[in-house]
Amino acid sequence: MLRDRQEFLRLIGPELSERLDLRRDAACGVWPDFTIAYVNPAWLRFARANGADGEFSSSWCEGASFLDGIGGRLREFYRSHLQAVLDGGAPWMSEYECSSPKLFRLYSMEVRRVGEGEALLVTHTRVVQCPHEQGVFLREPLDSAPWKDEHGLVHQCVHCRRVRRAGEAEQWDWVPQWVEHVPEFATGSLCPHCIATRYPELADQA
Repeated sequence: MLRDRQEFLRLIGPELSERLDLRRDAACGVWPDFTIAYVNPAWLRFARANGADGEFSSSWCEGASFLDGIGGRLREFYRSHLQAVLDGGAPWMSEYECSSPKLFRLYSMEVRRVGEGEALLVTHTRVVQCPHEQGVFLREPLDSAPWKDEHGLVHQCVHCRRVRRAGEAEQWDWVPQWVEHVPEFATGSLCPHCIATRYPELADQA
């Protein structure tokens, strides 16, 4: 089975390869076993600009599994949709939020088959980028108690990255410091808004 970056580039051809290199937004190639075959320069620029550390660079790079960068309930959600495209389905598109502490950012991801299912091409396109609405920021939380559950964990939405108020399932707060530096006591979850608007297929699993 093909595993070499150059083999992937030969599959997509020089014209598409050049366009991917010039994209302002990230793109990657994925083999049928979900190993990352290729990442474009924008992928690496975005990682550096957003403070991705060495652990991210080594765990979500060429040769690693694409699914390793997706945790919790979303892992199987993405795996099944990628597999459906590989099996001959239509291209799959999905919007997701990837905000920084200061900027609201919404992206559209498109997944297409390469050839007869030899690989997948995943492209990310920035749809919206703007400052967060006034008043969305909270003061730096000196006391994490309002967000910790009975086990001492903070539930952070893996999609929008807001955190749940302890004992209030519908109240999720934007804490920019925890977007920039995820606390050790955080656990991945999905907030009701993201399930309803982005992942309705997961609603019955809530």
